[in-house]
Amino acid sequence: MRPCFKFTAKAGKKPAVLALDEEIGFWGTQAKDFRAQLDAVEGNELVVEINSIGGDVMAGLGIYNMLRSWAKDGKTVTTRVTGIAASIASIIALAGDKREMPKNTFAMVHQASTIAAGTSEDMRDAANWLDKVDGSLRNIYMDRMGADEAKAAEIMAKDTYLTADECLDLGFATALLDDIRATAKFDLARADLPANVAAIFKAEADPVVDPVVDPVIDSVIDPVIDPAVPDTPVAKQIEALAITAGLQAYAATFAVACTSLDEAKTRITAAKEIVALCAVAKRPDDAAKAIRANQSVEDVRAALIKAMAEADEHTNNAPPARGSQTAGQSGVLSAKAVYEKRAARKQNSRKGN
Repeated sequence: MRPCFKFTAKAGKKPAVLALDEEIGFWGTQAKDFRAQLDAVEGNELVVEINSIGGDVMAGLGIYNMLRSWAKDGKTVTTRVTGIAASIASIIALAGDKREMPKNTFAMVHQASTIAAGTSEDMRDAANWLDKVDGSLRNIYMDRMGADEAKAAEIMAKDTYLTADECLDLGFATALLDDIRATAKFDLARADLPANVAAIFKAEADPVVDPVVDPVIDSVIDPVIDPAVPDTPVAKQIEALAITAGLQAYAATFAVACTSLDEAKTRITAAKEIVALCAVAKRPDDAAKAIRANQSVEDVRAALIKAMAEADEHTNNAPPARGSQTAGQSGVLSAKAVYEKRAARKQNSRKGN
């Protein structure tokens, strides 16, 4: 796996620096790799620079707890937001004893989210799990920011983007720094930032191309620019969409088969519905074949209905054959049953007299 963060060892009086410039978990910064670099830190001071849109909650919590554990015994952790600390990256930012933010940086706080499929009980279990995760995150915001529960719940209720000044007022940051140039190392297409925030990162990320001056005619000639190759290939973006949708098993299928993000989104949406249908029909194994064959939701629904019908126990509702009321379990007439029935009729007739 490629390195997703930069480590600068302690040099003289300068502390070691760990820079997180990508997503947390998934194909970004892994908790185990972070631990390996943290273990290599010498001295009693560490600076963690953060520019991340967040990612996997458990990986982020692991990094947060590693930093808080490292900060024991007289050691100091300083976290410094260099662009944005969003989602679980905001929790990592709160691991710092000192929390610095240049005046042009941001934080974003919200509730945890997931993707679930299955029965109503499965959905309730998923909701209960999210409530527990939100409770854990809320406690960290309260503890590290000094906010009360109502304020922590308020900023988590939606995607709350906070300026550096707002972070200082809330206790998220402990100090503001002069502006620095923010760099966007992550894929802005997947960041889902508000337009005004995304514009800042895009402006900083786009290189400035100097015009070419022809010394002969002393005129400005526009440079010839080949079609740009995206920083993140479409296949990797499609893989990310599949993982986010909880369809990791089909990520390679979508990445190879789809030529655009729009096509991939259509297939992923259909695949999620197919997984849910097969789970409800108690035929989860049917989903894999249908998804890889690119079957439509309608075709899968029809196939499931047919399969369920064929698996049903059929009840014979044809009228009984004549005389079958005296038949035994084998379907053959029973003489004993016939005579017992006649005897019962005679008995009833005598009682009537």
